[in-house]
Amino acid sequence: MATQASDNAINGAQAVRTMAADSDFQKIGEHALAMLKVVYFREGPDAAVRSAKHMVEAAVAVISHELGPAETQRFLHVVGVAQAEESVH
Repeated sequence: MATQASDNAINGAQAVRTMAADSDFQKIGEHALAMLKVVYFREGPDAAVRSAKHMVEAAVAVISHELGPAETQRFLHVVGVAQAEESVH
């Protein structure tokens, strides 16, 4: 299971680099991923999943407030595509 978590973390890090052209935003994404890895290893996969869901929910709230529903839908579409691609692997 730890190997799978490591592989997922590597895939997540690659996705963060792909989505974040600006190095400051890339660092934020890498920090979020590192935090999820810590939660995973300290509290287990269920806690890591709950934490990741909270991050997405917070992102949706901010995007919705700042950029509106159309941008929120685009963000959720990207999340859905990323999840579908992960399911294939």
